[in-house]
Amino acid sequence: MAAWRGRLSDPRLHLALLALATLPVYLPALGAPFYLDDYPSILDNPAITRWHGFAALHAFAPMRWLTYLTLAFDYRRFGPDARGYHGVNIVLHLLVAFAVYGLARALLRTPRLASTGTPAARTALPLLAAALFALHPLHTEAVTYVVQRLTSLVALFYIAALAAWIEARLAATRGGRVAWGVACAALALLALFSKETAATLPLAILLLEWVAFGTGGKRLLVLGAAMALVLALAFAVAVVSYRLPLFSRRAIGGLASQTSEFGHLASLGVQVRVLWIYFRLFLWPAGLHLDHAALPVAAAWEAAAWLALAGHLTLIGLALAARRRFPLWSFGVLFVYLAHAVSSLVPVHEQLFEHRAYLPDVGWCLIVAGLLAVAAPGRLGRRAPAALAVIVLTLLGVATLRRNLMWRDPVAFWQDDVRRAPGKARAWGSLGRSLIEADRPAEGVRALQESMRLDREASRDLNPLDIANLAVGLHALHRDSEGLGWIDRTLARPLPAAARATLLLDRGNIHFDAGRLALAESAYRAALALNPDDLSVRENLASVAAQAGHLDEAESLYLEVLRVAPSDRDTRANLAQVRARRLLDQAEAARRAGRAAMADSCYRAAAQALEQVLAIDPGDSSAALNLRRVKELERRPAPR
Repeated sequence: MAAWRGRLSDPRLHLALLALATLPVYLPALGAPFYLDDYPSILDNPAITRWHGFAALHAFAPMRWLTYLTLAFDYRRFGPDARGYHGVNIVLHLLVAFAVYGLARALLRTPRLASTGTPAARTALPLLAAALFALHPLHTEAVTYVVQRLTSLVALFYIAALAAWIEARLAATRGGRVAWGVACAALALLALFSKETAATLPLAILLLEWVAFGTGGKRLLVLGAAMALVLALAFAVAVVSYRLPLFSRRAIGGLASQTSEFGHLASLGVQVRVLWIYFRLFLWPAGLHLDHAALPVAAAWEAAAWLALAGHLTLIGLALAARRRFPLWSFGVLFVYLAHAVSSLVPVHEQLFEHRAYLPDVGWCLIVAGLLAVAAPGRLGRRAPAALAVIVLTLLGVATLRRNLMWRDPVAFWQDDVRRAPGKARAWGSLGRSLIEADRPAEGVRALQESMRLDREASRDLNPLDIANLAVGLHALHRDSEGLGWIDRTLARPLPAAARATLLLDRGNIHFDAGRLALAESAYRAALALNPDDLSVRENLASVAAQAGHLDEAESLYLEVLRVAPSDRDTRANLAQVRARRLLDQAEAARRAGRAAMADSCYRAAAQALEQVLAIDPGDSSAALNLRRVKELERRPAPR
């Protein structure tokens, strides 16, 4: 029996169980497409897609370059195929759950928590905390929304750094303390260059010392001074990275606010209410969606905000008072607030995004695991809490599975979003785009018109991306003149270069489909001048050249695209088609000149090129038709 219990407490078994529970509920996410910021941050970002070197990547994201470096590696490997990115994100999420497990185990060895619960409870608590974290549906946004690798990567390094700090403090030898200390410093650096939320890590270490180790007095003051120095160094690194003047008001203002729409006080009045939304979503994860409705900033400090603030201060006060008697609960609550500090205290344009609860929820997971593994068995016996834990984890896993299935279907995803946030113009615009891509242009146009109506009501300029998608939808409905009118009117106003290039690309596509090759080429070249790194413009310009019979130019443009995106199936197929046409022309010329051997060689090469097209896309009817034609021409006798 003792040997069996020993096996059940083996951390390797626990990690295997975590993987077996987590992977099935996240596997549907492999089929999810890209969403919102995935496009400007990854697919339309030349620092990722064209790779102009580390300096360009660092200029794009000075304090997030590590995360974007991983995305650049993914683009080299997977191109625009979202499945590979999702696979990496799922593995990262599992590693974060492992880190939560390691942190919980380390916490239970600290002086203030070493006597927590029975041996069985101490075995179960880390597994429960990690499983709650891994299976909670609130965390799907940080995993299935590709660009939020920012959140999962910083969480991985942040949590691992805390665990390494505890190991360094508990190490029995000087060599062990040094090794774990170096690991903690390295993980902290990796966290710092993953996302700015790592700025609170030195404070989290102080929290660990105060709650878990009982550090106080002069020692805590010395450690606090050291952590203040670390924070000052981190600030200096950020200022230099963003190329701001050191010790200037501009530097402080630039790092302390990410929007000019409202100030710190108004933002805080909103965030004290937003925090309770995050807490509610952890306890009852119903109504999850990506694009939440904005809270009114003008009424930031109405009665609800004061009541919310009073609730936070009460909870923090109770956690401070419970430091000695209930250290795990105290640490969990204070960690939640500390990990929310950056997004709560720094004004940001978007008030609420579910991924911001990912790292702070580690605190809640520790608390709930403590209640189920330590507190409940003492009052209810062992079986009832164990059954409750299984039921809770099962329900969370099912909810996460359903949420990931929703992420797979962008139309259903955005329909659900606009139902929950009907006043959010961006959600309606995203729904319109998804409907058009799903070959439902009439519905897509109506959704885009709703987005535009909401923008007008809010006295905002119409979103040029909505106009671009509206033109695509109108084109699908054979209302080209209406779509081109919208594009022309939008181009007449001042626009960012990227938005102008997108509109010109859509203008070119409409002209190309109508056979107006000269107008299409003019639009594409204007778009390329504004955005030389846009691969879709180059590919479409190549298609114009191919249609016009300029096969050498078309081949050259297709090759430029493939040098950047070698796995692009459509471009590879188009290139093979162009080569087949050129070889067929050469074969016909050779046959007319009486060079039968050369003609046969060109026919065979053209057939091979068309077979490559069919290998890439077996349903390409034009390639199949051209291949039959080549075979017939190859059998035709040479002219005498």
